[in-house]
Amino acid sequence: MIVYQFIGIDVSKEKFDVCLLKEDGSLQKTFNHVKSGFNEFVKWINTNCGHPWVCMEATGHYSEILADFLVSQGVQVSVVNPVQIKYFSKVKLSRNKNDRIDGKIIAEYCQVMRPRLFKPRATEQKYIRELIQLEDTLKQQRTQLKLQLSCAQSAEVKKEFSYTIELLDKRLKEIELTIKFTIESIPQWSHFIDLLISIKGFGVLSAYRFLAYLPDITLFKNAKQLAAFIGVSPKQKESGKYVGKTTLSKLGNPRIRNILYMPALNAKRFNEALKPFVIRLEKNGLAPKAIVGAVMRKLVHIIFGMLKNDTYFDPNLA
Repeated sequence: MIVYQFIGIDVSKEKFDVCLLKEDGSLQKTFNHVKSGFNEFVKWINTNCGHPWVCMEATGHYSEILADFLVSQGVQVSVVNPVQIKYFSKVKLSRNKNDRIDGKIIAEYCQVMRPRLFKPRATEQKYIRELIQLEDTLKQQRTQLKLQLSCAQSAEVKKEFSYTIELLDKRLKEIELTIKFTIESIPQWSHFIDLLISIKGFGVLSAYRFLAYLPDITLFKNAKQLAAFIGVSPKQKESGKYVGKTTLSKLGNPRIRNILYMPALNAKRFNEALKPFVIRLEKNGLAPKAIVGAVMRKLVHIIFGMLKNDTYFDPNLA
């Protein structure tokens, strides 16, 4: 049986604080969040650990870069939802908070919970995801410029706004084509898109975005785990005679939830296979917004089965 040494990392933009749990206390150190700092950290691990198990919170770009590097160096890594660490800290009645304390709490969480191991995303998926993030950023800028254009009074300023908006529109079309051609050049991705759009309500653009953020499906044992990861599992509030509203847990990935919203809204209205499900919820008195949330969860279960078994949408199974 392997005896692991648990290391917690609190990651920030410029540095990351690490804490190695030891029988006689803990060993702590701070490294710069750059490639040289990553190399120094690996040397530090090799000096102080026989079988390291590193754990960190999911902080988007910053944690993923470090986690990818550690996995490439043969280090076992887990990346966990910050909410899990937050509640674990409350269980331990931790009253103080700073980077070093956070690193120790994360290490203790890893020691107790043994979370799922991190698996790096494919290079193509990272590229497509970053293109989509760029596209979203440019769309936000375009919206802001259009608002400013509508308020501008100077003819010269209006001309500048219009010119910049035209450039953004041109660049957005180029990015959209790049995303399309990139996905079409990868047979597996192109096939997954075909599977998703076989669900009435799921458009091509939503399918692009969903797959760009979806982790490896093999990491989940069942659809419930995937639904929990995304944050579309039901959250009940009941105590004694009190029965509160059932809502979405929203403890998972907010980007994927946002992407799922429109397909769920469309499926609720137009997907005949889901009509009996929607009607039953309406008869039970669920609010329209709650029904959309339930359809989101239903879609996650359907998609999990489709991708796992490599099958198209089957109305009878739905």
